[in-house]
Amino acid sequence: MTEHDAQPRTDSVKERREPLILWWMPVVALLAPLAWAAWQAVSADGSALGEGAFALVWPGVLLYLGAVAVLWGGWKIDLE
Repeated sequence: MTEHDAQPRTDSVKERREPLILWWMPVVALLAPLAWAAWQAVSADGSALGEGAFALVWPGVLLYLGAVAVLWGGWKIDLE
């Protein structure tokens, strides 16, 4: 066995690491709060823009974080 063979091959074989979160997960997760805000704006009696903007903040942030968590969890445990 030569000295060259004893060294690990980390230089020639690059390990392909999985990203922490895929690029499309935050984009898809935006659908839930946007749909909720649109629903609140359309069904508002008074200021539709104000109701829609408030719905983006509350509970829109929770909807967004929940959707990202569900998508990430499903990806990590490999549901298909």
